[in-house]
Amino acid sequence: MSHCKRCPVLITGFLLALLLAIAGRPVLAQTPANSMVVTVQPGDTLMNIALAYNLRLADIILANNLPANGMIFAGQQLVLPGVALPTPTPPPPTATPTPAPLLNMPVAESAHVVQPGETIYSIAASYGVPMGSLVLVNNLPNPDRLEAGQSLRIPVGAIPTPAPPEPPFAAVEFSEREIFQGRTLVVKVWLSEPATLGGWFEGQPLIFNEGAAGEKWAITAIHALLPPNDYPVVITATRPDGQISTRVEIITVIDGPYGFEDIQLDNSRAALLDADLLAAEREKLVALWSQVSSTPRWGGPFWYPAANPEVTSYYGTRRTYNSSEELSFHAGVDFSGAGTPIYAPAAGVVVLAEPLTVRGNAVLIDHGLGLYSGYWHQSQLAVQVGQTVRPGDIIGYVGGTGLVTGPHLHWELRLNGIAVNPLQWVRESIP
Repeated sequence: MSHCKRCPVLITGFLLALLLAIAGRPVLAQTPANSMVVTVQPGDTLMNIALAYNLRLADIILANNLPANGMIFAGQQLVLPGVALPTPTPPPPTATPTPAPLLNMPVAESAHVVQPGETIYSIAASYGVPMGSLVLVNNLPNPDRLEAGQSLRIPVGAIPTPAPPEPPFAAVEFSEREIFQGRTLVVKVWLSEPATLGGWFEGQPLIFNEGAAGEKWAITAIHALLPPNDYPVVITATRPDGQISTRVEIITVIDGPYGFEDIQLDNSRAALLDADLLAAEREKLVALWSQVSSTPRWGGPFWYPAANPEVTSYYGTRRTYNSSEELSFHAGVDFSGAGTPIYAPAAGVVVLAEPLTVRGNAVLIDHGLGLYSGYWHQSQLAVQVGQTVRPGDIIGYVGGTGLVTGPHLHWELRLNGIAVNPLQWVRESIP
């Protein structure tokens, strides 16, 4: 199957209709029990899978109850109707399977003396070893703080297993140990004795709150362009007497299942790409969404901000404008519509409601814990700064103001200033 990173995972309605029209055989009504199942890989498209197994798109869509637009994602399992399972061949009686190593490298160690200006990231990259392995082998309490002259052991081999938790830590749990770029990570900690928790991930603070099952939880953002690698999550526990214990855990960031699009702007819209205009507007927003409160205002899954949500562009899509070589990514989700109401998806406080040059008529809502939601390109605003909103409150109307090619709603979610996938917050209850 193809693994092109620039291939979108959407099959347009027009293409699907065309394929159905030219196909002569009936659509399968149900899936045979002995059909093959495949796992979608990053870069796979529904079209490539259909061609690889000589199947119709409609058969795969119906067999797997997929949405009409044919969207799939890496890690998803798909039934291939009509493709029989291969007959397994038993191994010879004397054959003994050998587990594959995590890294194709000999097990040995060497030493490295930290030079001025080096970081944990640059050192790991120079030796071609996972950053998490470097952190664990050297038991670094704060991987972001290295001193010139410090000696580090360079692991060559599989990533070591973290030691069992020691008091005051009883258990540490992550929503995902292997996580896509652009998602929100939930960290849960259980304590065996009283302590105040803190920590950080990639420069983001971990702010812990009380959970329903005796745990303490925090959330952090995985940047959409964070290079795939193993990364340390540092958790600190401060006892009442001031003694601090540190726990370092490792997560693995993997490529997100994102497509590519080139957006063509006319001369009047292209002028809005001016670097000075972009920087000034961004500074205004950064000053707002950089403020972090200690408690959440939301509860449960977010609502969609539109009554009949029709997505026209998904979060994470790699983008260029007017065929330039400068690559960015889509920091939110676009919904079609013009003049239709926009609804608050969760409780919060409005911190911005005004026209902006690039984002048009804009609203920004603070949901607590450094989580903000933005609504750009509105035709009309319906809220004011300082107003408290609840799920379902109307905050404005879909329009075409600012840097757009047509009317739509751009919905954006920022956590610690980092754009994360809003649809995760609709489909899941976080924490």
